[in-house]
Amino acid sequence: MIRDFCKITKGRLVDEISTLRELVDNGAAPAGVTSETIEAIDHVRSIGNIGAHMEKDINLIVPVDPDEAQALIELIEMLFDEWYVARRSRQDRLERISQIGTEKKQVIADARTSQKALPTPDTAT
Repeated sequence: MIRDFCKITKGRLVDEISTLRELVDNGAAPAGVTSETIEAIDHVRSIGNIGAHMEKDINLIVPVDPDEAQALIELIEMLFDEWYVARRSRQDRLERISQIGTEKKQVIADARTSQKALPTPDTAT
């Protein structure tokens, strides 16, 4: 999601998260990306490191209970809502406003054109 939504591609996830954190700190992150979101993503990364890099300590098994797994799933669902769904809703709303603005400009232009075609009250005798 960081690569797709935020357009950040690095060799390691930790570097992508670090870059994203810098963007947030500089006010340059995509809409919907917050420091709280990045912290949560970084926690998921560190949890995932246990399974992704088992060769570092093959005797370490950290149990994950169903509630914890559900919390991780809910983070992903939240990111879909806050990043993708919200972005699309925002785009749709802005496009609608733009469309209304264009239509109203045309109405005004048409009204001005028709006013020019009508005689003024002084010469209509």
